[in-house]
Amino acid sequence: MEVIFNWIVQNYIELIGAITGVLGVWLTTRQNIWCWPVGLANVLLYIYVFYVAKLYADFGLQFFYLVMTIYGWYNWKFGGKDHTVLPVGRAGLKNLIIYFIIGTVSFIITGFILRKYTDAAYPFWDSFVAVWGIIGTYMQAKKQIENWLVWIIIDFNCVLIYYCKNLMPTVVLYFIFVILAIIGYFKWKKDLVKTA
Repeated sequence: MEVIFNWIVQNYIELIGAITGVLGVWLTTRQNIWCWPVGLANVLLYIYVFYVAKLYADFGLQFFYLVMTIYGWYNWKFGGKDHTVLPVGRAGLKNLIIYFIIGTVSFIITGFILRKYTDAAYPFWDSFVAVWGIIGTYMQAKKQIENWLVWIIIDFNCVLIYYCKNLMPTVVLYFIFVILAIIGYFKWKKDLVKTA
C-alpha cells in the first residue's frame, strides 16, 4: 500500500492530467461544451508533464492546445449558421488533401529541428504526434468528423511513445483515448446522418 501511495505522490500531476484527459474526451464524444474547460485543465497539467519527460514537441503542442481550447469552445457554441451551435460536418476531400500535405511536410521539418537542436527522446515520432495533434484539434474545433480518425492514429502512437518513456498513467490514458476516439467517431457519425 505504501508503494502505491508513494507512486501517487510522485506522479499526482500526471495522474490528475490523465483523469481530466479522459473526462474531456468523453465529453467531446457526447458533443458536450464542457469538454473545452475540462480540456483546458488537462492542457495546463500536461505542459509540466511533457517538459519533465523531455518530449518537447508535445510540450510545445500544449500551448497550441491552450489557444485551440478557447477557439473550439467559442466555435462549438457560436460557429453554426446565424451564430448557433455548430453541427457535425465533413472536412471534404480538398481539406483532407491540404491537411495531409501540411501534416507530412511539417512533421518532417519539425523532426529534423528537434533532432538537430534538442535532446528530444524521439524527435520524429514526437513531431508526428505533435503536428497531427494540431491538425486533429483544428478539425475537432470545426466539428469535422474525420478528426476522430486522426485521433485514433495519433493516440495509438502516443501509447507506444509513452510506454517507451515509462509514463504509465499516460499510456493508460492514451489507450483509453484510442477507445474513446472510436466511440466518438460512431457517435458523431449518427449526428452527421441526422444533419445531412
